[in-house]
Amino acid sequence: MSVRGSFSNELRVAIGAARAAGDSIRDLYNRAVSETYVKPDGSPVTDADLASDRIIRDILTSAFPDDAILTEEGVDDETRLAADRVWIVDPIDGTQQFVSRTGEFDVLISLISLGEPVVGVLLQPTTGVYLAAAAGRGAILGDGEAERQFSFDRVPEERSPRLETSFWLNVPDSLPGLGQIAEQLGTSAPDISVCGIVPRHFIPPMNRHDVLIGLPTEPGQTMAWEWDFAAADIVVREAGGAFTDASGNRFIYNKRLPRNIGGIVMSVDPNTHQRVIDAMAPELPS
Repeated sequence: MSVRGSFSNELRVAIGAARAAGDSIRDLYNRAVSETYVKPDGSPVTDADLASDRIIRDILTSAFPDDAILTEEGVDDETRLAADRVWIVDPIDGTQQFVSRTGEFDVLISLISLGEPVVGVLLQPTTGVYLAAAAGRGAILGDGEAERQFSFDRVPEERSPRLETSFWLNVPDSLPGLGQIAEQLGTSAPDISVCGIVPRHFIPPMNRHDVLIGLPTEPGQTMAWEWDFAAADIVVREAGGAFTDASGNRFIYNKRLPRNIGGIVMSVDPNTHQRVIDAMAPELPS
């Protein structure tokens, strides 16, 4: 199948899987009955993560039995490396926010075809709001009752971009370099979010930022797993934005080690993206 195929069925199945997982997560969240455990890497995992993982796996496997699946909470089956199509899933992105009860966490589902995301869904369980996209079909904002196409507002050329970074994107080590980048762009230092990559925060009329930056301070530095990036990657691009590493290179997915290196820049439009990439270049580690 061509990477630019329709993917309409895959998109609908992915939205359905995210909504089903979101319903389960919301029930556990509202009843405050989800137990929290600590994984070997020290990060938290909850009953809600595990329930979401099971639901999504069951739905995707039933609909597409020949596709491979890679999830944060599952064992990595490396037979996926030979597969043309791989679903990459984060059952709850922002588990710490679930535990802290901020509501700022999402279900992330993406389909990778030949290393490129072609379907993506990001659903916030506490509200039911989701962003979704399929290659070449634009981006969707939905809430379970209605859907509409959406796109980001472009940054006027006469205005400096408003920057954001994240606690999860090499802060505080990156702050001196980010300050230099902001000065080069003629804007204020980036706001620091406790969330990861949340494209819904960039949609009008609630948008307060135009660019999310993760600045590496060491060569080959990783900031995230593929499941943290893949769904946002296609949704952002289909909404008219840009999503690359700090050097302007597109990410490749379904790698043997599913980590993304080289930082991240997520922008609401390509021109702003290039302005930021140019300003970042002197601050990148050699």
